[in-house]
This record gives sequence, structure tokens and C-alpha cells, in this order.
Amino acid sequence: MAESAGILPADSLEPRRQAQGMNRARLFLLTALALCAAVFVWSLTAGRRSTSSASASANADAVDQHLQRAATLALGDRRGAVIVLDPQTGRIRAVVNPEIAFTENYPLGSAIKPFTALAALRSGVIDEDSRTLCHEKYSHHAFQTTCSHPRDLPPLNPTEAIAYSCNYYFSTVGEHLKEEDFRSTLSEFGFGKQSGVNAGGESAGQLQRGDWRPQNAIGEGNYLQATPLQVANAYAALVNGGRLFTPRLAKPADFVSAVQTTVAIKDRDREVIVKGMRGAVRYGSAEKANLYSLPVYIFGKTGTATEIDGFRTHGWFVGIASQPAAHEATEPETAAGQMKLVVLVFLNRGHGFEAAEVARPIFDEYARITETENQGATPALQSRDGSAISLRSDPLTITASPSLRVPASVVRVHLVRENVTRTIAFEDYVRGVVAAEDSVETEPEALRALAIAVRTFALKNLGRHARDGYDFCNSTHCERYREADLDSGAYVSPLVREAVDATRGETLQDDRNELADSYFSASCGGATANLATLWGGNAPAYLRGVPDEYCVSEAHGNWKDTLTYAQLLKALQSDPRTNVGERLVNVSVLRKDATGRAELIAVEGNRRVTVKGWDFKIVVGRALGWHLLKSSRFEISRSGSNFIFHGSGFGHGLGLCQEGAHVMAERGETYRQILQKYFPSTHVGSTNGSKSAADLMWQKPARQQGLDIISGALQVVPQRALPYGRASAFYFGWNEPGRAVVFE
Repeated sequence: MAESAGILPADSLEPRRQAQGMNRARLFLLTALALCAAVFVWSLTAGRRSTSSASASANADAVDQHLQRAATLALGDRRGAVIVLDPQTGRIRAVVNPEIAFTENYPLGSAIKPFTALAALRSGVIDEDSRTLCHEKYSHHAFQTTCSHPRDLPPLNPTEAIAYSCNYYFSTVGEHLKEEDFRSTLSEFGFGKQSGVNAGGESAGQLQRGDWRPQNAIGEGNYLQATPLQVANAYAALVNGGRLFTPRLAKPADFVSAVQTTVAIKDRDREVIVKGMRGAVRYGSAEKANLYSLPVYIFGKTGTATEIDGFRTHGWFVGIASQPAAHEATEPETAAGQMKLVVLVFLNRGHGFEAAEVARPIFDEYARITETENQGATPALQSRDGSAISLRSDPLTITASPSLRVPASVVRVHLVRENVTRTIAFEDYVRGVVAAEDSVETEPEALRALAIAVRTFALKNLGRHARDGYDFCNSTHCERYREADLDSGAYVSPLVREAVDATRGETLQDDRNELADSYFSASCGGATANLATLWGGNAPAYLRGVPDEYCVSEAHGNWKDTLTYAQLLKALQSDPRTNVGERLVNVSVLRKDATGRAELIAVEGNRRVTVKGWDFKIVVGRALGWHLLKSSRFEISRSGSNFIFHGSGFGHGLGLCQEGAHVMAERGETYRQILQKYFPSTHVGSTNGSKSAADLMWQKPARQQGLDIISGALQVVPQRALPYGRASAFYFGWNEPGRAVVFE
């Protein structure tokens, strides 16, 4: 039978089926092997990525430690704060004195001018070519200011006005700028509201409405007050293209960036401002700091502002670092994406150029680390002389900031009249101050209250004269101190000795268990003063004034001073704040605060000025004698050509009233009750009386001593002490087991 075409017999199909099955098996095996290889390669790559990520995180953590240490060393014993911030993420890489950085508000001074410029550019008040010839001095009603830049400059445009920080330029801008345009710009950058940082007790600052004056445009007055953190975060948004982050204290591995809002900033406007900030570093207000010589591209802005209702200045500097361009084709250093680091320095009782000088070693350390990383090496810490320092073993003395809890075993006190400096035991210093401040006190409980106030003030303000080589002077600038043979008891009554010994180690503490600001004066005159309206700044709850029914019947409960026309005119002419010319028409109290003190005084003559009540008292006292105008709690009247001052109290009136404490003690109140009266919401840290204040500071666990802001936050804690309240070792690290690094 013939085979049908196209059909194979069954027995001829079997070999082919077997061959196809073998091919499928080989294919399956090869596919499985390929998948295994792929999985192996993927796992190996993932492991490398994980190792690389962990390594990068550890390296970033180490760099943060470098920056923290550099910032701490740079600030030294000055009272202030330093913040190092990543402008691309909002992560806080280092902070010194977060209690100042996050909770205290201050006027910005000239540090506000870049934001003033932006508001004016946005609203059309100026453009990039708007020029103004500086007339050196600017005045508007009672406000006056003078420019400190060179006098022979041609008319300035906005970039140059920022660089030279021209008060005249920006004050005249303030005359034409609408308040709402200015206020809305500041609000967009986070001023007047909490930043959201993960630390308790953050202040929202203050951004007023409806009190527009030209001086607001240059950061003077109380229109805008902000924390250092708010200022650093606002500058970060200004330079990074408008992203306002929620700043966070966090380790690199745990950090997640969060943008609050995006501020619309035109490239042209941003360029005007950034070039001005580069000019400030290169030839303007920050030139003295020599920042432009560093191998990173730095631009910034200085600011010096007067305390609200005070006479001292505080200084700001905000600097931004970017990497130098490798060649012309690369993105320019001023581009938003190139911003690498923001360093803010705030100095209480300082100037802007001094703050810039403090920032320089921080940028220097950053430049060194960056250069080392680019070479593929691990950066090593360096001391100021350039020598390498190990993280764990090499000796190094670190000068602590006074706001950190630094123990004292001895104190260096300078005797002004004798022009000599003595080194004495800390408790002997307390005894000498109590003896000088209240030598006639007969009530033991009143003396004990004073001893605690004196001890707390001394611990809180160690290093007040550090730049002069000692801790305190013996004048009223610090605390009056009586040098005496303290061992034999000469010049020191047994009551004083007993009061100091009985309270040994006890301090006045606030509701956060931190040392309180324990001011004291001879007499408050019926109500203690409010720190905010007396000297300016933020007043803690316990320094906002309390009525005092105890001292009103004492020696300084009422006083009267009569000044002749010639006396008062001469005194007022001795100070530019009160000099109204060759004739005096009138002096009157414009406003009193809630404690009855003269807050603002009008002085009229050839011109009219307003001056703070405390400044007026200081001017008259310095010129005519401190026995006149014993306090700022007074009223003014005229009798012919004479000026009559009726007042009460003796001294500034802040905190403990010594005359009131005497009466309270007479009536059976204890020293704790006395202190509670004058410092509400505070408490006395109790001890068994057998240890010194320094011992008690360091018997606590390290976590309780330091700046334990939140779980996972960076701590900087003095570990051991040297003489004069300096620390020989610090704890730097994250508050979790095994993360401590001690710099010896």
C-alpha cells in the first residue's frame, strides 16, 4: 500500500518527539541558570548598594561631628548660637546653644535687607538698576541712623546697597514700600510662625501689623523679631530657589526632607540679592572676616541690631557656601542647586562683622573636609594651628559657651580700681559678693535668698569677661565683690558666711531645670521690672514683673530729685541719644510699662528725640552721679526752670528686691518663699548641703546635664572641668546607646 503524501508513520515520529523534549529540558535548565545568575548579581549589587548607602550615611554623620566641633570651638565662650543647615534638605547638621537658637527672639538689623530688597523688587519700588546716593545719615521723625561704609561711594544699586549694608538706601526704600508687601514677603519665608523643628519650646517670633515705619526696612525696632533658626531657614529658602523646608534635627540615615511651601522668586531678583551677598563677603560689610580667601564660594550678610528698649547690640551673620565651578561650562556657583551649606552665627552683645569672623573657621573646616573627600580620603579633625586631632585620644581644651552648664571650681575676678585679677574659690566668690551687695542685712533668710541668687548668676554668666582674661569684674556691670580675708572672717559677717554655707550647691532653676536669670537689686519700689520693657529681648515668665507690697515702706520706697535746667541740659548733651542741641524745652514721660517704669521719654529742644526710660536714667546718672535718678520708676514735673523727679526703687528692679526680701524675712517667710515671690515659676534645686555647686552640676547623668532636646537629637555636653569653668572634654553624639564620641 502506497504511503499517503505528507503523513509519516507513527514509528518515525518518536525520535523527533524525544529530540524536542531534550531541547526543551536544555532550554529550561539554561533559563534557570540564567535566573540564578541574575538573582546572584542582583543580590550582590544590592548588598553593595546597601553597604555604599550605610557608608555614605556614616561618613555624613562623621562630617556633622566635624562641623559641630568646629562650630563649638568657633563660638567659644561668647554668648550666642550657631546653626549649620543643609539648604537643599532642611537638615540641621550642627547647632550650638539650641536654647538660644530655637527659643529666643531678636531684631534682625541689617540681616533683613535681602528680604527688604526682594519685597521692593517684587512690588516695583526698585529694580536692579535703581540707584541712590548715600547721604551718610538718615533721620525720620525720632529715628536716626548712620552708615558705616566708605563715604566716597557713587550712587548705589540694590546689589551694592546689600554688599555695603547701606542704611540710607534701605531706609529710603522703606519710605516707599507698602507694609503689606513687606509683611507678606516675610511671612512667606516663615517669619512670625514656628518653623516646625522637632524640638520643644520653639518660639514663633513676632511679625507685627499696622505699625509701619521706614526703620522696619533695616531691621530696627520691634516690628520683626525672629529666632536664629527662623533666620537660617529663611535664608536657605532665599538661596535654594524658594523651597522653605521644615528644619529637622536628625541623623543622616533617619532624615526625611519635608517642604513646607515654595516661595516664588524670579531668577533676576534672586541674582541681584545673591550678588549683593557675595559683594558683602568680597568687599563689603563682611570683608574683614577674609571669607573670600577660602577654597569654597561663600556669600552672606551681616547684621547688627540694638536690643529692644536696650542699648547693647547683637550681631548676625548668615553665610552660604557653594562649590567653585570646575570650568565655565559648569553650573555657576550662585545657582540654586549649588548651595551646599548655610552657617548662621548669632552673637549676643556683638556686631555683624564679629559674627562673620566666628563663621570663618566653620567654613574653613567645611572646605578642608570637602577637599579631603574629593581626594577620596577620610577627613581628620584639626586644631586651630592646623595640627591633626584624633576623635578619641588627642588632648584638646574646648572653651564652652556660657549657656552650657559648665562647673566652676575657681573664679577669676578683676578688681577694677586696683587693676588686678584674683583667682579665688567659687564659693568664696559667692561669699564676697553677698558681703558686698548686702553687708547690713540682719535677716538670715533674706541673706540665704541673696546667696542663691548670687550663686546662680555666677554659674549662669561664667566667662562674662572671657575676652579680657577673667570671668567677672567687681563693678555693677557684673556683681559687686568685696575682697577680704575670707578664712578669718574679716569684713564678712558671720551671718553672711552662714547664709552662703547653708545654701552651698543650691541654685535657682526654671521650669526646665535650667539655671534661671537671677537678677537682684536694692529696691524695686513697689513692683519688680519686666525684662522685656526694661532692657529688651525675651522675658521669661519669672522676669515679667510682680507687685511688691513689702518694700514700699522701706528706705527707697519714695524719693525725689530736683535737677536744674543747666544740670539736666548738660547731662543730656553728654550722650548722642539725648542731645537735643543748645536748648532744652521739655522732658516728659511718653509711656510707662505695666510695672510703673518710664518706658519712653520725650526730650524736646532744638530737636525732639525719644529715648528709653532706662537709657535716660543711665545718661543722667553717668553725667551727674549715680545717687540721682535711682531707678527708671519715676514721674517728671516742672517747677520754674527746675525739673522734679518723683520716683521709687533703687536699681534696675529686676528679680529679687533686697528691701522686700528683708521685710518678708522679718515676717517669718523662708528663703524659698522669698525666691518664689520674686521669681514665680522657678524653684530652688535642693541638696544635702555637703557638696559644692560644681559637684552638684556633675553628679547628674550625662543625659540630664546636656542639651537633650528630643530622642535622637544631637547632644553637646561638657564632661569634665578645668579651672575657670572651662571644659576639658565634651560629649558629642546622638542620645542612644553606643553613639557617644568624647573629644578630649
